[in-house]
Amino acid sequence: MKKWLIVILVFFIIIALSGTGIYIKLIPSLKEYGKLEIERFNQLIISHCYFTSDSQYDNLVIIERGEDNEIELLDFDMVKVNQLATAIVMDIEKTYADLEEGTYLASDDSYYQRRLQQVSRSGIISNIPIATLLNLPAFSFVSPSIPVRYKHLSSVGSSIVKNVENYGVNHVMVELSIEINMNLTMVYPFFEQYHTHSIKIPVLLEIFQGQVPLVYSQ
Repeated sequence: MKKWLIVILVFFIIIALSGTGIYIKLIPSLKEYGKLEIERFNQLIISHCYFTSDSQYDNLVIIERGEDNEIELLDFDMVKVNQLATAIVMDIEKTYADLEEGTYLASDDSYYQRRLQQVSRSGIISNIPIATLLNLPAFSFVSPSIPVRYKHLSSVGSSIVKNVENYGVNHVMVELSIEINMNLTMVYPFFEQYHTHSIKIPVLLEIFQGQVPLVYSQ
C-alpha cells in the first residue's frame, strides 16, 4: 500500500513540475497577451468616458490679430481646458472604482455596458487560452484558459498636449489633446506585472488663416 502511495505521490510531483515548467515558458507570451488585453480594455473605457456638449469646446483657442489681420497672439483658454480634463479624469476614476468594488451596473444593453458589468462581477479582464500561447489557435476553443485580472494602483493622471504649426499657405493648424496616464498591475496566477498606460484623447483640431506667431516658431 505504501509503495502505491509513493508511486502516486511521485507521479503527481512529476506532473506538477512539468506543468510549472510549461507555465514558466509561457510567461513571456502571457505578459504580451495580457498587456494587449488590458490596453484594449482601458481604451474601451476611455473612448466612452465623459465628454460634455459641443459648447464645451467653443472658444478654447484665443487669437489676437493686428491691423494687418496677422496673428499676433495665439493661446488657449486653460481654465476651460483644465475643467474638461478634470471632468474626463473624474469620470474614468469613478468607472474604475465601481469596477474594483464590484458595484458597476449596466445602464443599457450595449456591448460596452454589458462588458463593464461582467468585469465588475468577475474581476477578470480576459481569459487567455493556453493553446493561443502555444501558437495552436485551432484548439483555443477547447483549451484551458489563464485569467487576467488587474489592480488600479493610483489615481488617473492627465496632461495637456498642445501643438501649433504652419499648415499649407498662410494657415496655422492648432491641435489640443488630453493625455490620460494610468498605473495598473496585471494579476496572473502566481505573479503580477506592473504596467503604465498612456492614451491621448484628441480634443481640438482647427485651422486658422494666418501664420504661426514668432513665439511658437522659436
